[in-house]
Amino acid sequence: MSNIHHINLAGIDLNLLVVFDALMTEQQVTRAGERVGLSQPATSNALSRLRSLAADDLFVRTAAGLRPTPRAIALAQQLRPALQQIQAALLEEPIFDPQTSDRVFAIGMSDYVEFTLLPQLMQALQTIAPGVSLQIRSGDRQKLFSLLDSGEIDLACGIFPEPVAWHQEQLLFQETYVCVCRQDHPHIGESLSLNEYLSTPHLLISVKEDRIGRVDYLLAKQNLKRQVALSVPHFLVAPTILAQTDLIATLATRIAQSCSQHQPLKLLPLPIDLTGFAVWMRWHQSTQASPACQWLRSTLLEISRTV
Repeated sequence: MSNIHHINLAGIDLNLLVVFDALMTEQQVTRAGERVGLSQPATSNALSRLRSLAADDLFVRTAAGLRPTPRAIALAQQLRPALQQIQAALLEEPIFDPQTSDRVFAIGMSDYVEFTLLPQLMQALQTIAPGVSLQIRSGDRQKLFSLLDSGEIDLACGIFPEPVAWHQEQLLFQETYVCVCRQDHPHIGESLSLNEYLSTPHLLISVKEDRIGRVDYLLAKQNLKRQVALSVPHFLVAPTILAQTDLIATLATRIAQSCSQHQPLKLLPLPIDLTGFAVWMRWHQSTQASPACQWLRSTLLEISRTV
């Protein structure tokens, strides 16, 4: 005989799932109640019913608030996409006309992706969707994933090596690296040896705001080390600094090529075998069938093929 436990959905208050999602987000009963419009006692009562339904504590009280149990985390991974799909089905317009729409799309991007894609994207929107506007949100990978899951952004663009079961993704383009320095650098000519690369002070762009990058990990495997004289968290200041100092930098090729058109910089092949990276766009599966989001993804994919 099968021991599978069947649950009659007709006997379940599905509003409990909304409360559960709010508790996972806020991890505090009062704030979760405020999020869904319930009083603190009503939210506590809902939590008690959820615990009975799941046969698990779901949330354990700690000094920092409610900590979800492994069972709660597993449930959230299944329920949150379903709730977002229901919301999207109820709210999404059946058609999307970019020529007449005044929709605001929210997109998560790093400053590298902004620099690479936004100028061409905005140029295209002026013609094909003059009333559409964009809101760009920044953050590290986990923040962007959180914004996707909460529905605060329609799309995220960046380097996303790890898959998420309820996310969809599409490759935008591949990127490589080059070494960049000023045109009249006193110690570097038209080629760059490994010794010159290691002995010349470096500028490092570190989104994590530390002094170690991909180059340093690669060098360490070969028992080699470079001198990082300056670490900055953003790409856009790098060209000006490189043009006015004897520092060198390892930059994404697209950024380096663009910056060399406006600054007296030269691009040189790296004397180390540094693998490039892939830039992806990623979206929540609840927006997979959205006409508006489908249009946005198609437009961004087309733009990415021209950069």
